[in-house]
Amino acid sequence: MPYFDLRLGFAPSFERGGAIRVEGDVTGMATFEADPTGFLPGLVCTLPVDAGGMAAIHASCSAMLAGWDDNWSQEGCDGISFGGTFAPSGALPQHFSLWSPERASLPHAMISAVFNCFPPERCSGVAEEQLESIRSYFQLQPPLTLYDEVPLRLRLAPSAHRVDANEIETRVRALPDHVDVIVDLSGLEAIQRAMAQLFPVNLLLQRRHAVHWRVRSNAVDVLVKLGVDPSMIVSIERAQFSDAGYPVVLGCVVRSPDMFSLAQSSERVALVSAFRSQFCMTYADAARAAVELIGFMKTHRRQSLGFGEPVPDSLRLPLNLDTQGK
Repeated sequence: MPYFDLRLGFAPSFERGGAIRVEGDVTGMATFEADPTGFLPGLVCTLPVDAGGMAAIHASCSAMLAGWDDNWSQEGCDGISFGGTFAPSGALPQHFSLWSPERASLPHAMISAVFNCFPPERCSGVAEEQLESIRSYFQLQPPLTLYDEVPLRLRLAPSAHRVDANEIETRVRALPDHVDVIVDLSGLEAIQRAMAQLFPVNLLLQRRHAVHWRVRSNAVDVLVKLGVDPSMIVSIERAQFSDAGYPVVLGCVVRSPDMFSLAQSSERVALVSAFRSQFCMTYADAARAAVELIGFMKTHRRQSLGFGEPVPDSLRLPLNLDTQGK
């Protein structure tokens, strides 16, 4: 198979975007990357692609471009737009722009082949949640993922919906009974709804071997009320961010550099006044918000993108997307 280079840049409606590059010939490499934005650092995940994966991407890109339909580029309000460049050796690069492809369409087959390069069980760590988010826009994110780790890790996707409840229960029932399990719910914000509508907690409480639980700190009480032993729960402190990487404090997105400076200097009184002025808070809420933002600034560093400074070239995956072609 001839060499090719595929580059894609993603812009979800309500989440942080990213970029993917796949290059090679018989075999190749796939890289997922997200630029730093706000307080979110950049991330990179690179995996090898076998011959079957490379052939599938080459074939699906070629089929999509050969059967191009301009309707594929028409944008909507709630979905994901993405642009790309497909550059096979010996031919001119072909550029395209797409919006939330329908299942069973040629663009969806192409994007499915690309995301097969990043199977969920191989993308734990810093890229895990970002890839979960983008996959969910294409209906490619499974509601439940089993990670071949010791103990076995069972992760519920943030995009899981109550229509997935039967599939989730089936997979939980199929777990081998002779192993310890970690139930990873750390990607969930509304854990109480998830426990009520889609996750079979009782099945896990009945297991003979140990079941450990990994959740955000604000979810510990929910699990305890459901009968989980507190000693089996690992809580994770997780700051809330907007899609642009700004801190979310008491439900308010803080974007003001002046407020960040006050928090960094622990100017609590001035920060309380700033919260009351900008968000019309009561004094008590503003005091709580000031404490949270001061604590946030102690553990998070402002990134360049989103604060008026360019992203270093070493952190950017060059896309050079010219959407005039398709």
